[in-house]
Amino acid sequence: MMLTTEMKSKTTCIFGGTFDPIHKGHLHILNQLEELTPYERVIVIPARISNFKQESVPTPAVDRYNMVKIALNEYSTQHPTRLELLVSDVEIKRGGVSYTYDTVVDILERYPVTGRLGLIMGDDLLPDLDKWYRIDELKELVDFICFTRDKIVAPKREGYHIRQINTPVYNASS
Repeated sequence: MMLTTEMKSKTTCIFGGTFDPIHKGHLHILNQLEELTPYERVIVIPARISNFKQESVPTPAVDRYNMVKIALNEYSTQHPTRLELLVSDVEIKRGGVSYTYDTVVDILERYPVTGRLGLIMGDDLLPDLDKWYRIDELKELVDFICFTRDKIVAPKREGYHIRQINTPVYNASS
């Protein structure tokens, strides 16, 4: 995992999720992102409490955060990558339910980003995208980088920047 003391402006995307646990499917997405997009930095962000899974009782957030750090370190050791891979505890420290809009605003304040911030997601989230917290403001800030999971085609939505990436589905699930 590349760690730098001086943050340079880079094309950046965030990869949020519960990561309970992080698995090879998540790492497959990083591999595909590197191969198929020009992004230079990925910030992986474990949710404290996922807005979409509020009833579930996940592994403690700090443990999931540490598992993500270990997995990304091993991944970058075994698969040298041009991507700068970072792990952020911004949602864990914020507390409460994690909302993507709040995280995006926080990341844009903390990191120098070239161009629009990318937001990695699975296509299974597309049908409910309009229901996301502060979606009208969120869609002005990010490009949605949508990976194949359920083979859902992104409908044309006014004002959304959606890049659908059709890759072989890696059959792994937490």
